[in-house]
Amino acid sequence: MEVQVAETGPCSRSLLITVPSASVDQHLEQMYTAAQRQVQMKGFRPGKVPRAMIQKHYGSSILAEAKEQLLNRFFGEACRSKDLSPVGRIAIDDFEHLEVKPGSELKFTAKIDVRPVVDLQEVKGLEVEAFEAEATEADVDNALKEVVHQKRSIQKTDAPAQDGDFVKGDTTFLDAGGNAVHTRKGVQLNTRIAVHGVDEAAWTSALIGATAGKSIDVPITFPATFEKEAVRGTTGTVRIDVAQVLRVQPPPIDDKLAVDLGFADVAALRADLTARISQEKQRLGRQRQEEQALQQLLSRHELAVPPSLIEEQLGASLAAFEQRLRENGAGDDEVKKRLEESRPEAQQDASRRVRLFFLIEAVAKKQKLFVTEGDVDQELRAIAAANSNEGQQITAAQVREHLEQQNRLGEVRLGLLERKVRNFLRDNAKIVDKKGS
Repeated sequence: MEVQVAETGPCSRSLLITVPSASVDQHLEQMYTAAQRQVQMKGFRPGKVPRAMIQKHYGSSILAEAKEQLLNRFFGEACRSKDLSPVGRIAIDDFEHLEVKPGSELKFTAKIDVRPVVDLQEVKGLEVEAFEAEATEADVDNALKEVVHQKRSIQKTDAPAQDGDFVKGDTTFLDAGGNAVHTRKGVQLNTRIAVHGVDEAAWTSALIGATAGKSIDVPITFPATFEKEAVRGTTGTVRIDVAQVLRVQPPPIDDKLAVDLGFADVAALRADLTARISQEKQRLGRQRQEEQALQQLLSRHELAVPPSLIEEQLGASLAAFEQRLRENGAGDDEVKKRLEESRPEAQQDASRRVRLFFLIEAVAKKQKLFVTEGDVDQELRAIAAANSNEGQQITAAQVREHLEQQNRLGEVRLGLLERKVRNFLRDNAKIVDKKGS
């Protein structure tokens, strides 16, 4: 076998591979011999079908299979002989027109991408910003405000109605002569939502300031859907006899609220919020530091990466975006437009992710960071626990089986390796304040 390698890019190679005719004939002989043992044909004993008969009936399929096998075999041998590690797609030039012929050499060109050579610089001491790790009193106060906001309820108030309040009472509809034509009892009305046929601004202006026992008149043009057909399209008055003013109000921050939430008192509730807010601030702070370290890692290394890997990442990203667009009801024209608009940014992001992959790999190799089976087992148990509930308990073995069937267990290992590198970079970073001092 003869192999000529041409560098077609920083991470791209072209291999011109020539397989001698003797190797082609030897491989074909093996295939025809195997076919003679396997083929059964009426009139011939097993294993005794003449070669000519096999060639006549199965020759084209044998040659097609031989082409696949020869290309795979000698491409692999060529890469090993030249110490090449292909990544991403492998393209065989003019594959459809390549022919395997007895007595002839097989010459083909394979185009591949190879792993980049990473000249890794010092990765310890990357500067990351300090962060506030503990919850402040203001943080807890804001969290409590959010808690009571979520527990708001409509409550009676003696105060005059404000914008957004409700009034409850009876409404009487009067025609132009002041005669009652219809009454609705015990209705609840919002100051912002006018009765159909009433001007919204006039309605809000009339109801704001209302108190229990007050009677309010507001002009109305009876709508076409009004209950009494006789007054439809005419003008009149809607009279509201206010019985109550209702307001959406949060509960007071007191021991009762704490008990309702499962705590002994407000102090215990504040302590729990303090712990949880601190934990979340630490998580987010560490995450920001990791991102800052990775960004510096990228900025310190000019790295050419395999084009096919970028294309794969770009394709996956755009496909996911298209699926989201279609799930939200976007039509073909909108999808096409949005995909084209997003392509430049997606291309840049794909390049960044591929560069980061090789840099993370290089850091892991240099710092001797690796993923053990124990790490994988622990992660699978965590995934199982996160997806289990009272009705169904999922085991780590089930998660492993599912991931293996989907050929995604490697993704778990890559994720764990990235996590180890992130932790290493953060743990060995230089902490600075926001001014960089």
